[in-house]
Amino acid sequence: MLILNAYARKKRKPVSIDVVAVEIDEALIPVITKTLDLCSKLCQKVGIEFSSRIVNRDFLEFGLQLITNQDNTTFTSIIVNPPYKKIAADSTARILLRQIGVETTNLYTGFVAVSKRLLAESGQLVAITPRSFCNGTYYTKFRVDFLSDMSFKKIHLFESRREVFSEDDVLQENIIYLAEKNKNNRYVSITTSVGTMTPSLSYRLHKSHLVHPNDEDMFIRLAKDRTEVALKNALKGISSTLEQIGLQVSTGRVVDFRTKENLRYEDEDIGDDVVPLIYPLHFSNGHINWPVSSAKKPNGIHLNNDTINLLLPSGNYVLVKRFSAKEEPKRVVPAIYDQSKIEADFVGFENHVNYFHTNNTGLPLELAKGLALYLSSTVIDRYFRQFNGHTQVNVGDLKSLPYPTKSQLIEMGELIGENFPEQEEVDLIIERTLGVTAN
Repeated sequence: MLILNAYARKKRKPVSIDVVAVEIDEALIPVITKTLDLCSKLCQKVGIEFSSRIVNRDFLEFGLQLITNQDNTTFTSIIVNPPYKKIAADSTARILLRQIGVETTNLYTGFVAVSKRLLAESGQLVAITPRSFCNGTYYTKFRVDFLSDMSFKKIHLFESRREVFSEDDVLQENIIYLAEKNKNNRYVSITTSVGTMTPSLSYRLHKSHLVHPNDEDMFIRLAKDRTEVALKNALKGISSTLEQIGLQVSTGRVVDFRTKENLRYEDEDIGDDVVPLIYPLHFSNGHINWPVSSAKKPNGIHLNNDTINLLLPSGNYVLVKRFSAKEEPKRVVPAIYDQSKIEADFVGFENHVNYFHTNNTGLPLELAKGLALYLSSTVIDRYFRQFNGHTQVNVGDLKSLPYPTKSQLIEMGELIGENFPEQEEVDLIIERTLGVTAN
């Protein structure tokens, strides 16, 4: 109804409007019928020819039929409010989507992917969906597909999901966006609000700052308040990639339940043929505390022909927990594995640990210290929360972060002694070296 009001007020009104309303819930059909009647009367008043039909069926099935019929049925505008529901690999929805080359794990992204394919060139899509598709590796294929021929024009964020969706028991953080089927939009209008649709903040963002051109995962980076906008601007000068500083990040290779027979628990088991196995429980104040005799998890893994490919040569590595506990103050929790403190020729990193390395070998100690310090800063914590709405830290998330230069990391690492600095000192070093503050 709102979009028709907008058309009715235009000086150059459309000659005709044809609406197709797709709804699977029969209980809503009477309401939709009444709404379309009102639309017809409004168009009649302003001289616009109006026609409509209601399709009472599943949108994915309906959309797929139009796409595969190859009768060139397209729409100039699509408005969609899709359901949020995970879909199994063998579900009907997943099979339908695969027929048009769409691979996704949730119904809402499936609806958007189908909508995109039903749009005419330069057609517009308005959608209200969870924000979760903006980041994370689960939605990488969807983002790559969507942004291949779509560009955002406007995005609206809600600072509080409770105030806006309090009656609907909404747990996901939702956004509303307008996207166009072309690649010509250079700037995106971003607005945020607290309890209403009245914007509390409005700014424009170049598309290269919304989705970084070199980001293979195509994370969509949104700032919803002035503090986050200021932080994005402050970090513009920090633009190195891991590749540029000669580093890689990977997930620990040891999946413990797959090699149970090689795990060692007791301290006395540690010897020439048993090497350290590092879990998140070994993280302690920026360093690795190993072994932990009271741990319920193993401390070591047997070194043999079956495990050698799961291990790395001893060296200095920066480790990051893949899952941070909700009560932990920061999302990114790093620790330094210092080879001088643990006598071993090899080391294993369990699958709940990410590790930074140089072609599967260690880092110079000063570089490792500087990197760990940077990752533990308040600046990175706040930046990370902008595009990551959960407590999981994936390799893709760490790859997408902006990094200082190698020389800057080493410079910061040289300021760290035996003990890892307190948070206040960490942030002070970041501010003095990089000129960036989280405040």
